[in-house]
Parts: sequence; structure tokens; C-alpha cells
Amino acid sequence: MTKLLNEKVQFWGYRRPDGRVGVRNHVLILPTITCATQTAQRVTELVSGTVTFIHQHGCAQVGTDYDQTARTYAGMGMNPNVYGVIVLGLGCETHQAHRIGDEIAKCGKPVETVSIQDHGGTLQTIAEVSKIAVKMVQDASMVQRELCDFSELIVGTECGGSDACSGLSANPAVGRTSDLVVQQGEPQY
Repeated sequence: MTKLLNEKVQFWGYRRPDGRVGVRNHVLILPTITCATQTAQRVTELVSGTVTFIHQHGCAQVGTDYDQTARTYAGMGMNPNVYGVIVLGLGCETHQAHRIGDEIAKCGKPVETVSIQDHGGTLQTIAEVSKIAVKMVQDASMVQRELCDFSELIVGTECGGSDACSGLSANPAVGRTSDLVVQQGEPQY
């Protein structure tokens, strides 16, 4: 491993319009409210190459709570492992899909916004978002990976929760991996 650390290390990545590099090429179906999470989940079941997440936020939030959620939504969409985003809202939530979509679009990615209420309900929205997602996944498949310098790799770590074994195995493994990444040069934050 020491010899490897003294050599220039590169990886195959997807360069995004903002210059950052991802190792995945997902299309994100981003629900802006808990009411849209099941619709987003259904689209990801129908369209291979899409991902989503389930959350309990997006409505009746104010102040710093609202700001934190808005930054989190935008950050997920701007993640370099995401090729493009379909922002899915109900239509009446505090975090309007078009506002989140506009913020994500600033990084140059393809972004579409869809409102369940504007499309006549859940079933019509699933059909419409699925069509958009299929096209976006096709476009994503045309992006070629390129050789990138290790210094462009962004690595996130998370403690998965404390249990009887995390302190014995998982946390030391993450620590050692982090040490190896840092030894490669200046990390990006």
C-alpha cells in the first residue's frame, strides 16, 4: 500500500457541469414534501437508473428549520453522483418544487419540476414523471466517464449508529480509510 500512496492515483468519474466529479450517474426523483415520497418511490420502482429517498419534511416549516431543509434538498440534487433531478412536489407545500429546482439548476444539471396537483393526481403524475425519468436516464447513459485525479474525489463518512460492534470494526475501518484518503493529498470539503 505504501507504494500505491506514492504514485498518482486516479479514478473513473462523471464530470458535472459545475466541474465536480461523481462516481455514480443517478437520476434523482426528489420529493419536496412527505406527501410526494410514495409517488417518487413508485417512479423509482418503475424506472431503472433512478433513486429517491423517504422523509417527513416539506410542510409547515419556518425559519431555520425551513432553511435547513431547503439547503438539504438542494444539496442532494447538486450531489456530483446525480446526473439530473426531477423535483416532485404536491403543489401546496412550503418547499415549492420550482424553487428547489431553480436552486439545483444553478449547478448546470438537467432539472424538471412536477406538481402532483397540476397533473391531476398521483396516477397521472407517476405516468408523467416516469416518462421524464426514462428520457433523463437515457441522456445520463450517454455521459462518458473520464479519468480524474484522486484529489477530485469527494468522500462522505457517517457513523451508522452505535451498537456493540461499531466501535470495534466499522469506526476503525472508516478512520483508516479516511487516513488513506488524506495521505493522497488535500481533501475537498
